[in-house]
Amino acid sequence: MAGSRRMSRARRKPGEPLHVAVCIDTRDGPGRERLLGCYQYALERNWRLYLMRQDNEDEIARLADIDLDGAIFYDRSRQLQEAVKNKGVVCVETSARHLPLADAAVFVDDAALVRMAVGHLRAVGFEHLGYCGLAGSHPSSDRAANLIKQAGPGSLTFEDRRRDGQMDIEDLIQWLRALPKPIGVLAYDDKMAERVLAACRWAEIRVPDEVGVIGIGDDELICEVTLPRLSSVALPARKIGRAAAETLERLLSGKPAEQRWRRVAPLEVVSRASTDRLPPARPAVLKAVDFMRAECHRPAGTDQVAAAVGLPRRTLDRVFHADLGRTVHDFFVELRLQNAKRLLRQTELSLDAISQSCGYSSLSAFMRMFAACTGKSPREYREDYKRERRA
Repeated sequence: MAGSRRMSRARRKPGEPLHVAVCIDTRDGPGRERLLGCYQYALERNWRLYLMRQDNEDEIARLADIDLDGAIFYDRSRQLQEAVKNKGVVCVETSARHLPLADAAVFVDDAALVRMAVGHLRAVGFEHLGYCGLAGSHPSSDRAANLIKQAGPGSLTFEDRRRDGQMDIEDLIQWLRALPKPIGVLAYDDKMAERVLAACRWAEIRVPDEVGVIGIGDDELICEVTLPRLSSVALPARKIGRAAAETLERLLSGKPAEQRWRRVAPLEVVSRASTDRLPPARPAVLKAVDFMRAECHRPAGTDQVAAAVGLPRRTLDRVFHADLGRTVHDFFVELRLQNAKRLLRQTELSLDAISQSCGYSSLSAFMRMFAACTGKSPREYREDYKRERRA
């Protein structure tokens, strides 16, 4: 097989572009970001890319007609990867799914990922922790093992046969109903987390009061349209795709990979409503929270909250701080900061438009709040986020 690889490289004349199969599932954000990282590197090197989107027999049979030097994989079937490898093609993985079939791999550090998710769930008050994984997936089993290792033997795990949708959801519902409450659940990815949220709705389990849910991948389209919006661990997927292309080029030039199995740290937890759990509080405080969540995009203040609840301002401030450990003003700022970060990440709105969408009538007041809370200006936050995604 090594000989066939050398022959494949030898057929390329100096300056002739490499032919690389990109076998990446692009149905979710992390896959598309990996593809973009590969594409950007390939564009700089004038590679010829073949995007293989399916795992079926027709797609595998088509391989016989394609002259390939290398291939980059993400979330594809073992049968496809075996077929590519049997052609004597150098294979680089961008996950830990089929490592025995890969010449090298670049993938997220699962131990660091789980540690970040567990830290977030602990910080928002979940004493019990669980994991909902994908049956038959090696990376999913690794994440489950890491959760048990980091959170303790009392952690509860479940393997689902499906990754998304609401079909065959009964076993998942039964597992969720049997869990000790309240519990924070880490899901294998955002698709699985969306499925967990659907099961909670079917079972009439309150999220996040009884079950908090956090996904992996921060596919913002999924995370923002779920009900409630989904917290998720953001990954440097574009960086992983580019690093995989760099590694493939090294292997094809006869150089060894700098690291055969290269683990890349996750970026951050993007906190949303699915883990925004509040401690027990009196009805007036919960009513105030509901009002602020609904009105955080308007220039309302503590006086308006007190009026909506029907309490004097000082009384509301006192009971709110006693129950939640922060003032009404501070809670309003937290909500507005979350909204501002989301708009800075997802849109190209001007800073003035964002400040108004976050309930600030003054751009300068918005910028002072943002800098005080994050240590960065809104513009710096937006540029840093773009840079991390591109890196």
